[in-house]
Amino acid sequence: MHSLDAGLYWLLPGPRSLIEKIATQITSSRVLVVNLPKTTVPGTREGIARGLQDAHFPHPIRLLIRSGTDIASDVGVHFGEGNRRVTAAELARLHLASASSILLQPDDAKAQALCDAYTVEFMAATGHTEGNVHLVTTIHDASHQGDGHQNKIHLITFDGGLTPDEMDAYVSLRMINRPGPGSTRLLRAIVGEFAGFDALFAERLMLLDDSQILAIRDHLGLLLGEDHERWRTLSWLTGTRSIVTSQPHLLHDFYLAEHGTAEQKVDAKGRIDRRYWRACLKAITPWSEERRSEVVKIFLPQLRQIAARHPKGKIAIPQGEFQRLVDSEDLEYNNISGMAKRDILDVKTENERRAVNVCWKTKLVRDDIAHLRAPKPELLSELIQAMDGLVHLD
Repeated sequence: MHSLDAGLYWLLPGPRSLIEKIATQITSSRVLVVNLPKTTVPGTREGIARGLQDAHFPHPIRLLIRSGTDIASDVGVHFGEGNRRVTAAELARLHLASASSILLQPDDAKAQALCDAYTVEFMAATGHTEGNVHLVTTIHDASHQGDGHQNKIHLITFDGGLTPDEMDAYVSLRMINRPGPGSTRLLRAIVGEFAGFDALFAERLMLLDDSQILAIRDHLGLLLGEDHERWRTLSWLTGTRSIVTSQPHLLHDFYLAEHGTAEQKVDAKGRIDRRYWRACLKAITPWSEERRSEVVKIFLPQLRQIAARHPKGKIAIPQGEFQRLVDSEDLEYNNISGMAKRDILDVKTENERRAVNVCWKTKLVRDDIAHLRAPKPELLSELIQAMDGLVHLD
């Protein structure tokens, strides 16, 4: 069973902002409403309680409300004399030696209705009372996906979604001891892109082995099948979308790619492929560029001889009807493979043959990336293996 790294997650700016907003806004409001999706990130309610503690409510009272709960009786256990019922209006009038806070946590739809009624009664009573008990309640309302305030009520919306930068940080630290394939960081990049805003899904992806992550698009059916019904609709309440991005959850896109209309299938598949493309752009492009000079170095004696025969001491690279003059050290992978193909380079040694092979495979991958296409996993695997067999960087 996959689980969140709570210590890391709640240090990230987005999740941390929930705690900070609670701490800031509860001091200026008697009523605070936190809007959450039905699928919440583990630790969310603890985060709310932490915010109350940071606002100098050292012992917030957390009440789990079920469909048959008498909220007034539960409140009375903490504030009443002789365990009597304390209505919302009475609670609003209560003035203690030090300010206190109550967090109502409804367990289901009927419990939500009970919490709503208690909160409305409390709010109405605060208009003409000077009590110092603050009430916090959680709701699940897709129509309110932003923060705001009205009269004495403050609304905070939180769905636990991570921004791309936050997800990169989370995945990088969680996979810090799992580089690869080979000398690349492609696995981390794929997990980060395919997790999107969902840290729990990132953890699920990390449970896959390296070959499955590299060929992630071939394994999405398995992941979809683990909770098929959830991914059918695009809904903030069920966590298939987030307020931090306009991009839907990967598994909703995969559902559309499999079961949507013809147009939906094309669009969803395109978005999935772009995730893979972005991962390759992020991980493979700098990785291959860092190694380019080491590959070109293998041919430098020949290249310098070729350049010496040119009046300007450079190598002429065909470019349509024209030629581009390039210094030997600045040649690209495709230049080397092209010169070898035209027998301009004399490829004799095993090392030179391996270098040409690397150049050719790199060209194919970089061509895909340059044209916004997702490279094939098998080609990436072949390139990484060939490159690591040829180039060793400290």
